[in-house]
Amino acid sequence: MDQETIKTNKETFLMLAKEDIKRDGIDALLSWLETTDFFSAPASAKYHLSEEGGLCAHSLNVYERMVRLCDSEFGEGGYNQESIAIISLFHDLCKTETYKVEMRNVKENGEWVQKP
Repeated sequence: MDQETIKTNKETFLMLAKEDIKRDGIDALLSWLETTDFFSAPASAKYHLSEEGGLCAHSLNVYERMVRLCDSEFGEGGYNQESIAIISLFHDLCKTETYKVEMRNVKENGEWVQKP
């Protein structure tokens, strides 16, 4: 994922959280989140969105899907938007600071080189 997309996803995530969530502590949670790798981390080690910025992108995808599902099931606005935002945007919060880039030795053209 390119850096511009990662930046846009971060801005979108923060905007949705600030607009939809009015509970005490949301500002502190978002401030803390910005000190972590949440916006640059992958969503998984090998599977869905296992790339830089994947965790935030995945959370936004879940948010968009939940809104569409709730709109079709309950009608637009026929549900608690704050609950949808909390559930979808923060459902993988536990993955923050989980994935680390590790280097390994790989032989290329008869030479050992380190690769992520």
